[in-house]
Amino acid sequence: MDLVKILLGILYVSIAIILLMLLYRALLRRLNKGNIDPKLFCELISVEQRPAFGIIDFCFRCNDVKWVDFEIVTLNFESVMNVASKEFSEGQHILKFDSSQLEDGEYFYLLRTNNQQIFKKILIDNSKLKN
Repeated sequence: MDLVKILLGILYVSIAIILLMLLYRALLRRLNKGNIDPKLFCELISVEQRPAFGIIDFCFRCNDVKWVDFEIVTLNFESVMNVASKEFSEGQHILKFDSSQLEDGEYFYLLRTNNQQIFKKILIDNSKLKN
């Protein structure tokens, strides 16, 4: 008899835990529904060439018309060079940049819009151009 009560208690607790988990997941889905609109953001694609040298293709994708500031900054986020500052249409864009304008070293390339800021690290090594 005691064994049956123990098993029923475990069953009730298990059912209660499962119901709480389902309610929690439903609440999370409801709170997150529609909060992030992908049209509001751009996607910055990593530079494939490592280390980078010569002419570099910076690639990004906008899901809507966006004003974009694209610049090269130091590791302390001090601006070194503005690559582009203009409105871009929806779609993928490639910005060509001559890295010989920079000293060899590590930098970030930064894409900034009115509601986001994305940066990725890049290593410039133009000594490869001389070889």
